[in-house]
Amino acid sequence: MGPICNGGKGAGGSGVLALCLSSRRNMCVHERVLEESDREAVDAACRSMTASWVLEKVKQNPGSLETCQYYDNFQSAGEATTMPSGIYDLDQLKKWGKQRGWCPYYLTRQAINHANVLVYNYQYMLDPKVAKMVSKELESESIIVFDEAHNIDSVCIEALSVTLNEQGLEKATRSLGRLSSEVNRIKKTDNERLQQEYQNLVNGLIDQGLIDQAANNIGLASVSDSTQANCST
Repeated sequence: MGPICNGGKGAGGSGVLALCLSSRRNMCVHERVLEESDREAVDAACRSMTASWVLEKVKQNPGSLETCQYYDNFQSAGEATTMPSGIYDLDQLKKWGKQRGWCPYYLTRQAINHANVLVYNYQYMLDPKVAKMVSKELESESIIVFDEAHNIDSVCIEALSVTLNEQGLEKATRSLGRLSSEVNRIKKTDNERLQQEYQNLVNGLIDQGLIDQAANNIGLASVSDSTQANCST
C-alpha cells in the first residue's frame, strides 16, 4: 500500500485530515456482517473473509470461500487509495468508503498514519495488544489528549487482566487431555519405528556374520525396555 494523500480539499476543505477510528462493528458496510448481533460476532465474520489464509485459498481456488468485496477492492486499489483532506466522522467515513467500494475500517487504519488529528478509544492507545496493531507507527512527538482521564486506571486494569471461568477451565483441561493423547500416540509410533530400524540394522550385521542371533536377542530386549520407559515418562 502506498501513502494516503491528503492534499485535496475534501470534507471541510481545510487542508487538514482529521479522522475517527472505531471498531469493525461501527465502521463495517458489508451487509451480511452487519446482521451479526455483537462486536465479537462482527469481528469473527470480518476475519473469516479477510484473513490472509482465506485470501490465499480463494486465490488458489476461486469461489471456494466468501470474501469481502470492500476489502478486496481496497487491497486491489493499492497506491490509488487516496483520501482528500477534511474532517471525517464515522458516518462520513462509511459513506465515503462505500461510494468507492473500499472498506472504511481498513482505509482508516491505513490513513491514521497520515492524519493530523485522530480520535479513537482509550484501548487503541493503552491496550498493548491493540496498540501494537494500530498505534505503533504514530509519530513519537504526537500530542495526546485524554478525555475523561479519570477512567484511565480502570481501562488499564481491564486491558491487562484475564477473566477465567469454569467453562474455560474445562475446555483447557479437555485440550490438555487431547494433547497428551496425541503426544503418547507419537511416542508409540516413534518407538515402533525405532525398534524396526534397530532390527533391520542387526539383521544386516547377522547376515555379515559380525554378530550372532543370541546377542541380537539381548540387545533388542534392552532397546525395547529403554524405549518403553521413555514413553511412560
